[in-house]
Parts: sequence; C-alpha cells; structure tokens
Amino acid sequence: ETMNKGLAAITICLLFFFAGCSEPNTSSSIATPPSMFEEIHTTGKLTDEQAEALSSEQDLDLNSVTSITDAQAESLSNVENLRLNGLTSINDSQANSLGKVKLLELNGLTSLTDAQAESLGAIDDLQLNGLTSISESQAKSLGRGFLLDLNGITSLTDTQAESLSQLKVLRLNGLSSITDAQAEILSNLNWLGLGGVTSITDAQAKSLSKINNSDDDGPTDLKLLELTGLTSITDTQAEILSVVGPLSVPESIRSRINKFKSK
Repeated sequence: ETMNKGLAAITICLLFFFAGCSEPNTSSSIATPPSMFEEIHTTGKLTDEQAEALSSEQDLDLNSVTSITDAQAESLSNVENLRLNGLTSINDSQANSLGKVKLLELNGLTSLTDAQAESLGAIDDLQLNGLTSISESQAKSLGRGFLLDLNGITSLTDTQAESLSQLKVLRLNGLSSITDAQAEILSNLNWLGLGGVTSITDAQAKSLSKINNSDDDGPTDLKLLELTGLTSITDTQAEILSVVGPLSVPESIRSRINKFKSK
C-alpha cells in the first residue's frame, strides 16, 4: 500500500512535470489576423512585425493607422490593394515603397513633394482626394497611371490638364468650372468626373461628348462622364450630350437629354 501511494505521488509529479513542458500558451504568440486587425484599428498604430505579417494580404484596409515607418512601408509594398487614408504625411522613402502597389488610397495627404508624385505616379489606381492643389511637374508624374482621383483639387491649368489627360480615368469632382480648352484636352479620357461643375458652355458640351464615345475597346464599366452637379442645361447642350454613352447627371437634366435620344 505504501508502495502504491509512492507510485501515485510519482505519477502526479510526472504529470505536473510534463504539463509544464507542454506547448507554450498560444495567447503569447503572434496574434491571428482578426485580432491583429482589431488591435491595429483600436490603437491606430502598426508595428514592424504586424506590417510584415500583413504583407501577404491581397487587399488591406489600414485607414486607422496614422503613421508608418520606412520599414513598414516596404513590407506593405507587397500588398496589391492598400488603403492608408489615416496618414496625413509620408516621406520620399515611403512613397518610393508604396509606389509598388496596384491600388493605393492616401486621401489623408494634404501635400505632396515632386519626388513623391514621381514615385506614386505609376500606380494603376491612385486616390489623393486630400490634395487641394498640385504643381505642373506633379501633374506630369501623376498622369502616368491608369486611374486617378483628385477630388480635392479646386483649380486646374491647361498644362496640368494636358498631363492628366494621359490617364484613362480621372475624377476632378472638386472643380466648380473648367475652360473650353480644358474640356477639349480632357475629352480623350474614358472616364471623367466633373461632379462639381454647375454649368457648361456649348463648346464644352461638344468636347465632353467625345468622352467614352470612341471605339476604344476598353471595358465598358470604365467609361463614364460625370456631370452630377449641373443645375441647368440648354437644348443645344442636351442634344450634344445625347450621343454620350454612360452619362451621370441629375434626373432633371437627364429628362431633357433623353428627349433628343428618342429622335
């Protein structure tokens, strides 16, 4: 009996021993993606380790992050679609890294250097809606991509329009007006957003009617003229715009245009 008690005691000791040698508690290991996202969104901060762990993601929303390091930018450059709208500034090195992604949203930026514009200019799908102005050299760099959102821009020069016309899709919904020359320059785009423009001239209507009305074999879902801010239109302008393919205008304007489509 005494021996049995001794064996029992040894067995219990061995169980405690092996329990202590079991696999480490996973609560102290690297967080799983869901909990990692929750931590990032709660704190607004990103660690180098988290950036590296997320670098294999295809689509990544990090809008709660307010700053990143150069190392983090390099890790995130492997992500295909990246949203960093919480950033209010980046440095040239970070722009160089982020310029490797296919889709990038940096709508919190309020300014851009020429070097940064050069790095970001080749991105296929770029959103910089926090910018209120750009230089002519920046416009030239940013015109090298495919799709560009600059909805915070409030004025445009003819030279800038010429550079940006090299894009396929351009949204400038912060502009309240454009010149006849700019309308003609931008008429070769597949998609043009001018949602802030409240009125157009006959010459502008004629130029804008060329948008998405070409024989371009590009995808039809990337062809659109946005004039959602128009408050009035003449019959001449309505007839001109009736030949436009996909067109986004207020319902009151559309009803006038449709009268000419049926003729």
